[in-house]
This record gives sequence, structure tokens and C-alpha cells, in this order.
Amino acid sequence: MRTAGQVRVMFVCTGNLCRSPIAEGILRARAADAGFAESALVDSTGIHAEIGRAPEPLAIEVASEYGADISALSSRPFDPQDFGRFDHFIAMDLGHLDFLQATCPQDSSVDIKLLLDDVGDFKKLEVPDPYLQDRSAYEFSARLINIGIDHLVKRVFPQ
Repeated sequence: MRTAGQVRVMFVCTGNLCRSPIAEGILRARAADAGFAESALVDSTGIHAEIGRAPEPLAIEVASEYGADISALSSRPFDPQDFGRFDHFIAMDLGHLDFLQATCPQDSSVDIKLLLDDVGDFKKLEVPDPYLQDRSAYEFSARLINIGIDHLVKRVFPQ
């Protein structure tokens, strides 16, 4: 349900098991810390996700280092109806960005961006997929996500 003044953000990755749940968790934690929890609708999805899978254990671990508990999240596939439910679609890589731009209805006014687009020197930098890699890959992706979330908070939440 849409609430007036609500910021509605959807993070998009491939399987909705690593990057997008980490981003969802970190943004929810930041919104709560800043007093915007009630005015933020944050979710995540994957363009090739299965229904109901838990985030990867290493994703849960590294997200917790940023104050985010994502252990209760479960994966869900992208639904084109989300274009009517969310205002901001945040892609983790250029493939996700291309998918969103190609799928978005022409009359839609949603904001579709790459997470790190226009963030200082990170323009067009993708968040690499850590799936089935070691902890350092998850830590690196989480650091980039955290940088992107810092920028996103400044851009979409009222000051």
C-alpha cells in the first residue's frame, strides 16, 4: 500500500541471494537509524531468482557488520508490476540496469539507476556478484554497496 511521502526503493540483482538482500538490509538499517523507517518501503528481487530461498550465509554475515539483519529475508523473482509499486529501482550491475530499462513501461516515471552510478569516481562501477565465492568477495561487494547506500540516502530521503 502506498503512503504519501513514502520513499519506495527496490534493489535488483540476479538471484536475490547476495547483493540485493545486503543492499535492502543496509538501507533498512540506515532508514531506521535516521528515523525514516516508517516512510521507507525497501525490498529486493532478482531477475533470475527462485521463490523463497534464504540469503547466502556469507551475505548474512557481512550484512550484519553493517548493522543489517537479513536472515529472515527470502528471494523472489522480479515482477513487472513492481514498476507500479516502487519509485526507485537500483541495479547492482549493467545487465540488471539494461533489463530494467528494457522492461520498464514507457509511460513510467520510475527512477532506474546503477547503485554506484554518479558516486564520485565510481561512475558505472558494478557491484560484483560474490555468489559461491569466498568471504573476501562478499566483503568487497558489501563495501561497495555501503558506499552506494550512503549516496542513495542523501539522494532520496528528505534532509
